[in-house]
Amino acid sequence: MSNTEFAVANAALIAAALKGPVHRALASVGLATEPLAVARDARTIAFLRALELDPADSLGALAVTAADDWVALGGYERLEDERRARAASWARPIGSHRRLAPQ
Repeated sequence: MSNTEFAVANAALIAAALKGPVHRALASVGLATEPLAVARDARTIAFLRALELDPADSLGALAVTAADDWVALGGYERLEDERRARAASWARPIGSHRRLAPQ
């Protein structure tokens, strides 16, 4: 194994190990959506249906029903709206950075 291959393999391993904690940290400050199991299932179900496979065989009928209900209630859009609201609340200026209103 060459040095380049070793460096690439190490970078891939470190990225895989840090993906979860970094995603959760970004979600806590509103820069990413929270990792939800039902959202993951909804993406998987959409993928399986695009392949014309039955998702109930892989995930079970309960997971399929829960994901379909979540999507029907505006799952992705609602999740993105909540993320934007959290990000906007972090972007508000603090008191010392506000401009004084002209009098």
